[in-house]
Amino acid sequence: MDEITEIYEKVKDRMSMEDFLARMEEKKHLLGGLPDDKTLATLVIYDMGEYDDKVKIGQVTLDNSNVTIVGKIVACSDAREFNREDGSTGSVANLTVADETGSIRVVLWESAADLVQVGEIVFGDAVQVSGFVREGRNGLEVSVGRGGSVDKVAMNEEIEVRTKPYRIEEIKAGMSDIHLVGKILDIADTRTFQRKDNSTGKVRNLTLGDPTGKIRLTLWDENVEHIEQLNPGDTIEITGGYSKENSFNNQVEINLGNNSSIKKTSKQVEFSEKITLIGDIEINESYSIIGYVTGLDELREFQRKDGSTGRVVNIHLSDDSGRIKAALWDKQTEIIHEVDIGTKLQATDCYAKSGWNDEVELSVGERSTITILEK
Repeated sequence: MDEITEIYEKVKDRMSMEDFLARMEEKKHLLGGLPDDKTLATLVIYDMGEYDDKVKIGQVTLDNSNVTIVGKIVACSDAREFNREDGSTGSVANLTVADETGSIRVVLWESAADLVQVGEIVFGDAVQVSGFVREGRNGLEVSVGRGGSVDKVAMNEEIEVRTKPYRIEEIKAGMSDIHLVGKILDIADTRTFQRKDNSTGKVRNLTLGDPTGKIRLTLWDENVEHIEQLNPGDTIEITGGYSKENSFNNQVEINLGNNSSIKKTSKQVEFSEKITLIGDIEINESYSIIGYVTGLDELREFQRKDGSTGRVVNIHLSDDSGRIKAALWDKQTEIIHEVDIGTKLQATDCYAKSGWNDEVELSVGERSTITILEK
C-alpha cells in the first residue's frame, strides 16, 4: 500500500478515492504547487477532522500525523507572498514554537499567515497550534493550513520553555533548533562540492561527546570557517541545529545550516568512550572495541567506478569474548605498517555488517578512528 492510499484509508467511508484525489489537486493549486503529495493528502483528511490529541513538542513524530501543541513563540518571520500555478498569490509565515520539552518549526499558510501580517500573533505569545506533521528541510515541522488553527493561549496559562541544552542521548531524528554543549572528539578535513547552480559549497564533520554518548556534527558553508581554530578536546556550544538520519548507517546526526551558530566555551564536559565486547557485536550498528591483532592479510588495491584507486586490508581482532574480522579502508590501511600480531588496538565508530558466510565483520572507514594502545 503506497503512502497516499494509506492516508486515504482513514476517510474511505466518507469519500471516494476519486473525490479524494480531486481535493488533493485543489489543495495543490491553492498552495501554489509547493507541498508534496503526502502533505496534500494529509491536508485533505485534516479538513475532515482527522487529528491527534494534544502532545508535548518533544513527543511530536511523523507517526502523529496531525497534532495540537501548546507553546511559546520564540522566533517569528515576516509573512511573505508566493505565486500559485494559476497566477494568484498566497501568503506564508514561519514560527518557532517551544515548550519545556523542545521546539519545532510551525509553517502558517494563508489566513493563518495573515495573523502574523496584521500583528495578531507576535514573538513571545503563548499559542495553541493545530496542524499536520511533515518532514521539513531542517527537521519535523507542523503545517497549519485551512483545516488547522493557531490561537493565543489565555494569559493565566503559564508556558514554560526549555532553556537548558539537550544531552546527546536525547537527540532523535527530525528535531530542530537543537541547543547542545559537547566536547570535540574528532575533526575531519574540509570537503568541497558543486551545487546544481554550479556554485561551490563546503562541508566538514566533527564528532561531539558528552557523558551520555557521542554524535556526528555536519557543518555547511560559513559554519565550516567557524571551527578553523578549534581542536579535539575543545568544548563547543551549538544552537539552531537540526537532526536527521544519515544514509550510510542510519545513525542520527546534527546539521548546522545558515540559521545555526557554533562557539567555543569554557564549560567542562566529560566523555568516556563506550567499549563493546567483540562477542556482543550485532550487525547494522556502530561500535567501539579494544582487541589484540590476531590476523593480518595482505593489502589490496582496487579501482572504483569513478576511476580512483582504493585500498583495503583485513585484520582480525580478538578479546576475551571472541574474534572478528575488520576491514580497514583507504587512509585507515596506513596503520598496518606499525602493527603486528599481538598489537593492542582501539577501533572507534566502526560499522558492523554481515560478511562472508553471514559472519559479523567490522568496516573501519572514513568515519572511524584506529589507535595503537600497546605494541
